[in-house]
Amino acid sequence: MSRQARLLSKIVKMVRKERNMTGAETAAGMGVSLRTYQDFEAGRREFDFNKVRLFAKATRSDAVGILLAIHYGWPELAVLLMDNKLASACYILIRDLFAEVGPRLSRVPSALLVSGFRFIRDEVLKLFARQDASSENYIERAITESYEAPPEPPDEDEPGDDDKP
Repeated sequence: MSRQARLLSKIVKMVRKERNMTGAETAAGMGVSLRTYQDFEAGRREFDFNKVRLFAKATRSDAVGILLAIHYGWPELAVLLMDNKLASACYILIRDLFAEVGPRLSRVPSALLVSGFRFIRDEVLKLFARQDASSENYIERAITESYEAPPEPPDEDEPGDDDKP
């Protein structure tokens, strides 16, 4: 089995399990037979972009994220992007920008794009800081801490402040 087929197989299994879907549910969502899906998941078929698209639609994941995960050999990337659809969002934004500016898009300097992504990174970090400071997050952390073992009570033999004359 090729590296690409092994990666796709691993990614498909990870995404399907993350979505708590069975093979039969996924096959039905893709509109293919269970056997076809099983071959796709096992990497026994030729790579098919359309099957990746159908799989992403059936699992509500990101087809572009899956392709990037294969390309970069980072299977977890597909799971990281499956809910926010970040890779597909970037593609759509590039497509829409091309519709507005046409071939001039090729003249956009990389430095401008890097600046834009740094701005996005900063906004994401601010978002996480606000979320971390939120009262809901505080309550979640406090509840989690409350499930940990309680502190040991002091020994009764040791004199405390109440025992002083």
